[in-house]
Amino acid sequence: MAEMIPGWFSDVVMDGRVTSADARYHLLKNCSLEIAQVKPDDAHMYTCQSGSLKSTVSLRILKVIESQTPAEGTIELHCYLNTFNGYVPCSRNSDIHIRWTDQNDEPLNGQRFRSETLSACFSKLFITKKLTDHHRTWKCHVLQNNQIKASISYETTVEGGLEEVFAAVGESVSLTCTSSLSSGGNTEWTVNTTPLRNMSSETSPTKAFHLDEDSSLVISKLSPLNAGEYQCTESTGLQRVLNKIRLHTLDVTAESASAGVKLTCVLTCAEQCEENFNLSWSGTSREGWQSRSMTVNKTLISMMLLTVWPQSSDEFICSVKREGSTMALKEWHTDGSLQTLIRLCVHLVLLMGAAAGGLYTHMKWKQRKAAATEHNNIEMDEEQELR
Repeated sequence: MAEMIPGWFSDVVMDGRVTSADARYHLLKNCSLEIAQVKPDDAHMYTCQSGSLKSTVSLRILKVIESQTPAEGTIELHCYLNTFNGYVPCSRNSDIHIRWTDQNDEPLNGQRFRSETLSACFSKLFITKKLTDHHRTWKCHVLQNNQIKASISYETTVEGGLEEVFAAVGESVSLTCTSSLSSGGNTEWTVNTTPLRNMSSETSPTKAFHLDEDSSLVISKLSPLNAGEYQCTESTGLQRVLNKIRLHTLDVTAESASAGVKLTCVLTCAEQCEENFNLSWSGTSREGWQSRSMTVNKTLISMMLLTVWPQSSDEFICSVKREGSTMALKEWHTDGSLQTLIRLCVHLVLLMGAAAGGLYTHMKWKQRKAAATEHNNIEMDEEQELR
C-alpha cells in the first residue's frame, strides 16, 4: 500500500508490514489502513495493490477556519474539505455537501445565522455577533448521500465577551478560568462582583465549591442560588480579566394537586431571561398533560399538570433551549416519596370522608332521638291534662 503524491510514490505497507517510519500508520486485520491523529498533510491519494487487484482512495481532511476580515459585527467561519496542497473545489453535482449545526448537532435557527455554499465541499457560516458567542462551539459536518462522514468543531472567542453556561440543579458544574494564566500567577473568582473569599458560609450561595489545579471553579451540588455572573481574574500583576461566565440553573419540582400532580420547571437566569430562552417538556407518557409558561423577575417558569396519576416507570424531562439549541436537561421520575404522598392523600381523603359520614350519621341519630323524646313528652303532658 502506498500514498500517491504527484510525481512520486511513498510506500506505507509492504508484504503485510508497516514500512513507514510514521508510527501513526496501522494495518488492520481486514487489510484496511488506519491513520491515527490525522493531519492536513495526510490528505493524499492512497493506493492498495494485491496481485492483480488495485483500489485507490482519496483522503480529504475537513477543516474550519475563522475569517480575519469579517464584516463589522459578524463572525465568519469557513468549512471545507482540504487536500495536502490546499482546497480543491468539488462539483456541485457531487453527492457530497456540508451542513452547519450547534455543538449538540441540532440545526442553527434564527435570523442571526446564514450560510453560503461556494461548492459542494466549501461552505461559509455568517453569525451576527453577540457577547455570549464567547467560547461557544459550532460544528461542521460533511455528508455523502445524506450520511455524515466527518465532523469538526470550532470554538469562537469574542473580545470582551462572556461564556454562557446552563446546568441542572443538583449536578456538578465546572467554570473554566483560562488556559493562558501566566506562570506562577494566582486567580480570584467573584460572583455578582463579590469576591468568593469575602463571603461567609451563611450568605454565600456557593458554599459547596472548590478550585481545581487549573483554577477552574467547581460547584459540587448546584442550587438556584448559584445563578449569577462569575468572573475569574489574576489577583497579582496586571489583574487581567481571564474569563466571564453567566451561569443559569434549571430545576424541576413536584407537588400533589387536587386534580393530579403538578410539575414546575424553573430556569433561574443570571440576569433577565432572554427572549430566545424557551422551556419544553417531554416524557414517556403524554396522557393528561396541561402546561403553561410565564416569566417572573429573573426566572422562566413552565408548569405542567398531570391529570392522570403517573406510573412508577414514567419519566418527564424539562429542557431549556437557546435559539432552538438544547442547553440543559432536568429529569423527574415518579419515586417512592411521591407515591407515598399520593397514597397518604388518598387515605386522608377516605378517612375524612368516613369521618364526615360517621359524624353525619351520628347527628341524624341525635336529631331523631331528640325528636322522639320531645314527642313522648308532649304525649305525657296531654295525658295529664285529660286527668
